[in-house]
Amino acid sequence: LSAAADDSEGASTVPQKFAIIGHNIAYSVSPAMHKAAYAELGLPHTYGLIDEESVATIVASDFWVDPAFRGMSVTIPHKQVIMPHLDELSDAAERIGAVNTVIVDKDTSGDGRTLKGDNTDWIGIYNPLKARLGDASNKKGGAALILGAGGTARAAAYAATQLGLERVYYNRTPSKAQELADAFGGTVVGDLSGSSDGDNEETKTLGDVCKEKELKVRVVLSTLPAAAGFELPEWLAADKSTIVFDVNYKPYWTPLLRQAEAAGLDVVRGSEMLWEQGVGQFELWLDEDAPYDVMKKVVLENCLPKEEE
Repeated sequence: LSAAADDSEGASTVPQKFAIIGHNIAYSVSPAMHKAAYAELGLPHTYGLIDEESVATIVASDFWVDPAFRGMSVTIPHKQVIMPHLDELSDAAERIGAVNTVIVDKDTSGDGRTLKGDNTDWIGIYNPLKARLGDASNKKGGAALILGAGGTARAAAYAATQLGLERVYYNRTPSKAQELADAFGGTVVGDLSGSSDGDNEETKTLGDVCKEKELKVRVVLSTLPAAAGFELPEWLAADKSTIVFDVNYKPYWTPLLRQAEAAGLDVVRGSEMLWEQGVGQFELWLDEDAPYDVMKKVVLENCLPKEEE
C-alpha cells in the first residue's frame, strides 16, 4: 500500500508534504531529485530538508502532525532511531534493521493514519546489479564480497540474498562482520589474499573460502568510506568478470573505483544507488511511476565532476 492508496480521487494532485530527515545533510541531493520529479509530472507537492540532531525533535514538530505530511526519506543518523516511532515495518526494513523511507497512509475517513517504515536502500543496490548480472545472478557458486559492516552493509547483504548470491564478509573488526553473517548467512574472512600462507590457521582467507565452498566472487560491494582508501588485492582485480559496486557517490572517484576502471572491470557508483532508491521512495509514496530519467539526470548533475557532465 502507498501514501496515495486511499478513497480520495486524484489524491496525488492534492498538495502533500515530503522531506528528508537527518543531521549534517546540507549536501543531500534528495530535495533536488524529488522536486524535479514532482515538477516533471505537474504535481503540487513539496520536499524539504529537516536537519536535526534528534529524532525526538522531529517527532515533536508541527511537520510530523501536519495533515499534509505523507512521507519522509530518512538518512544518517536516524535510520534506526526512527523505528520505534512507526506503526509498521516492511519485511526489508525489519531484516535490514533500518528505515530509509516513511510512508504515511491515511485511513478511508481521512482522520486516522498509519506510519509505515520501509527500506529502499537495498533496491538501490539490487536493481543495478540485477541489470548487469541478469540470469547469472542465480548461477550456482556466485558470491558477493561485502566490505564494511554498518547499516549499508546490511542493505547490501539483504540485496545479495535477493539476488541469490552467497555472502562473504570482510571488515577490519571481524566481530562486526560476524553479526552480518549471523543475520543474513554467509562466511567471514579475515584476509583477502588468494591463498593461505599457513601462518594463521584460524584466519580464513578469501581464496581459501572460495576454494572450499566452490565460490566465484561475481560482485564486490564496498560500503567503506572513500577515505579508507581501500583497493582490491591484485588477484581479485584481475578477473574481468567481477562487478565492483562502491556505495559512495561523492567523491566521484574513489581509489577502489580508479583501480577497477583501470583494470577494465564493470563499476557501479553510489550515484546509481541514490536515484534507484529515490525512485523506489517516489513510487511507495505516490503509487505511480516515477520519472526515472529526470531523477537520474538530477543526481548525475550533482555528482559528476564538472568536466565529465
